[in-house]
Amino acid sequence: MQLTKASLRAHLVDQLLPLWATHGLDREAGGCWNRLDHALEPVPDGFKRLVVHARQVYAFSRAIVLGAVPWAREAASHALAFMTRHFWDTDDGGWFFTTSDSGDPLDRRKDLYAHAFALFALAEHHRIAGEPQSLRRARETLEVLRMRMRRSKAGGFHEAMSGEWQPLPGPRLQNPHMHLVEALLSHHRVSPDDGALADAAELIALLDGRWADRATGALCEAFDAGWQRAAGEAGQGVEPGHCFEWYALLQAFLELGGRGEARALAERLWGFGARHGLDADGGVFDRVDLDGKLLDPKKRLWPQTEHLKACAVRLRARPEGEGRKRLEASLAHCVERYVDPATGGWREHLSREGRVLSDAQNATSVYHVVSALTELLRVAS
Repeated sequence: MQLTKASLRAHLVDQLLPLWATHGLDREAGGCWNRLDHALEPVPDGFKRLVVHARQVYAFSRAIVLGAVPWAREAASHALAFMTRHFWDTDDGGWFFTTSDSGDPLDRRKDLYAHAFALFALAEHHRIAGEPQSLRRARETLEVLRMRMRRSKAGGFHEAMSGEWQPLPGPRLQNPHMHLVEALLSHHRVSPDDGALADAAELIALLDGRWADRATGALCEAFDAGWQRAAGEAGQGVEPGHCFEWYALLQAFLELGGRGEARALAERLWGFGARHGLDADGGVFDRVDLDGKLLDPKKRLWPQTEHLKACAVRLRARPEGEGRKRLEASLAHCVERYVDPATGGWREHLSREGRVLSDAQNATSVYHVVSALTELLRVAS
């Protein structure tokens, strides 16, 4: 795979997404499988996940943009139909976390991370496919988030609530809020009068004031109820992939008219990730601590694609210098280490030395690959 529009598009619409349309959709009960084994057979888990369906709606919708119709439109509709029919709580509103394989509600929790992806998928599906019902349900989801999950005192949103909208115990987390910003930016693109950009700005203020260290750019993951860093090991870990992920989101926020300290904040996060998160071979470590000390040298797929995406976004913002060479090197690393030449899918987890740690291909990772290659298409020749 080369940094050309033809090569990137061919991988997406001739290999990766047809693989998941063929093997990743449950053609009997409906919906999407969570993962595939090395032979591309579904691995039944006994449940289906809202996050999987939302991410696959997005991924297949992107294939529509690239001209892969009608199969991509059918695959997106297949995933969306199961998602809206079985995950939406018709009694109390909001989205269930999991269903059974046949679609009966299983885990009725209302999870912020999953709601963020539902909003993201619906907005993207409307933007790409022009489906008005997707925008209507996106607006319903945004209203649920504002009315049910917002935490007015400390800021942010409840990470998890019961099926009847009672707050559940647990640490406060930046990660679901990051993906909510992603979803809000997508919603703003299709409906700018709904106030989603202002909601995103509030969360970015928390990133600047609470989640990211102003001096180093280190991004904390877990906090107490007042957004103070969690005690012990939970408060020490930094996932460099999230530094790169936030960098791309902050640049998107600026492109959409966002203001504040987003530009300087983006540079601090990029700086920490680039200084402490990268191995000598260009791979991104799973975890370091606040001082940049290596905690987990393994390398999941998603941090690699988030670094790849951030490199592409950075090249657009800074076209001069060594940005293109860095992007080409990151792409080469991903293709060499993570793309399975036998299937065209992407490996999920590697050791530091490159040994494959998991035979499964996760449906959730398709979103990361598609969003990264989408950014690469914007700068490819």
